[in-house]
Amino acid sequence: MKRSLSLAALALSAMLPVGLTSAMFKAISTHMAASIGLSLDEISYLNIGFTIAQIVTLLFTPLIMRRFRPNSVLCRTLVLAALSHLVLANTIQMPGIHGGVWLLLGVCASLIMVSVNLLVLDGCNYREMTLITALILLCSTLLPMGVYPWLLSWLADTVEWQLLSYLLAGILLIARFQADFIADVAPFDSAKKSHPLPYLIMASGITLAVFLLMRGSYYNWFDHTFFQQATLVVAVLALGAMALMKAAQRTGHTINHKVLTNLHNNVFMYNGFLAGFAVTASGALVANFLSHVMHYSHENAGLIQLPSFLAMCVGMLISVAAANQNRFPSDMITPIGVVLMIISIVMFSHLPSYVGPEALLFPLCLRGLGVGLLNVSVTIAMLAHFKPEQRPEGISVFYICRTFGGLIGSAIFARIMQVTSSESMTELSRTLDHGSQTIEQYTQAVQRAVLTQGFLPSGQLNAGQLSQTLQLEVSTLSLNNTFLFFVLAVLLMAPVILIGKKMVKKQK
Repeated sequence: MKRSLSLAALALSAMLPVGLTSAMFKAISTHMAASIGLSLDEISYLNIGFTIAQIVTLLFTPLIMRRFRPNSVLCRTLVLAALSHLVLANTIQMPGIHGGVWLLLGVCASLIMVSVNLLVLDGCNYREMTLITALILLCSTLLPMGVYPWLLSWLADTVEWQLLSYLLAGILLIARFQADFIADVAPFDSAKKSHPLPYLIMASGITLAVFLLMRGSYYNWFDHTFFQQATLVVAVLALGAMALMKAAQRTGHTINHKVLTNLHNNVFMYNGFLAGFAVTASGALVANFLSHVMHYSHENAGLIQLPSFLAMCVGMLISVAAANQNRFPSDMITPIGVVLMIISIVMFSHLPSYVGPEALLFPLCLRGLGVGLLNVSVTIAMLAHFKPEQRPEGISVFYICRTFGGLIGSAIFARIMQVTSSESMTELSRTLDHGSQTIEQYTQAVQRAVLTQGFLPSGQLNAGQLSQTLQLEVSTLSLNNTFLFFVLAVLLMAPVILIGKKMVKKQK
């Protein structure tokens, strides 16, 4: 019991800075850009580099964990992350230094996450593991979606954002001190691994793929020659890495091959991919609705999503309770979470542009409940499934699948938003008549201008009012259509979960 409490305290102090660091780009990017001396477009490259460093590090994490013990890796990584935050806090107008520091923070985030999970799995029984895993997800996933955006926006408007880096550095050093009192994991047996060349090729392919997914809208996706050529290079690198790994199997199966050729393991990987796809894509669409339709600032958008965070916590508690009893099949929690998210997105697709904040409460809470059920249940089931000797590879590949699911979901629906926006403008122009909702909103805007300014708007003001009204209607209509595309995509992907579970049961 004493060791589980120590692990819970370590998980809290180690994962809290990881979650806050990952949320900084979304909430305080404008403040960061001003202090570093970059534009918002340029600072997006730091976010891309941070994400690339996370995924590439996950690819090499099993090699690190089998060479060094998880606790020693965790101790060194916590110190490195603390020093990185101190550098962020004390450097101004130095883009190059900030770029390198964010790459280091991406590396540290992945190593901390996998190390903490390995320590929890080794030092806790099943019930304690479910509770601490929920705490880890609360700090690294749920809080960044529900509380951190509002908290960081409020802090950035109140004090200098660099003070947050001092705070995070202090928390990381506390975690480093706590790690000295945690018993380390027994050394993992040496396992056959692939040649370094396939890893390097795969790392290059991942780097380019993440860049294209996060930057594809700049190239208008496949309309730009560079994007087409880079996509072809990614495909060639992926095929080359697979061919080299396949050739290596002739001398005996590697541990990664054993993990990825198991049907039950693949079901968990797909669940992680679907969870990342659904949660990240739906979160991005809801954020677009709040910013482009409701015109909320980061702080107001975060504030209105606080009830959604409470619903996430309820879903998390239900997932933990379901995992610790035998009367209700815990594997049914994941499909229920998917269904709740679909219902919430369908409700969002029917919201008009003139919707009030009170109408957002129920769909936001419904989505929050679905996120809590889906994310927590999938992660607990995955951690409980892998055998001790498979944990470094299993955990790393699961997080890679979950992260790529989120990136692919965001990229797909960003493209759909582009297409539906142009289609929506065409549709509005075709149906623009005196009885349309757009004309009614334009008339109301003109009436407000008369009441507030005391005279009829000029021609330029008339054009501006009509342009703003059209932009609002286009944003609303394109988002409503994109919400429906999201529902269709999840409905096509979700049955694979049930089919995979039936195949696993049949195989057993």
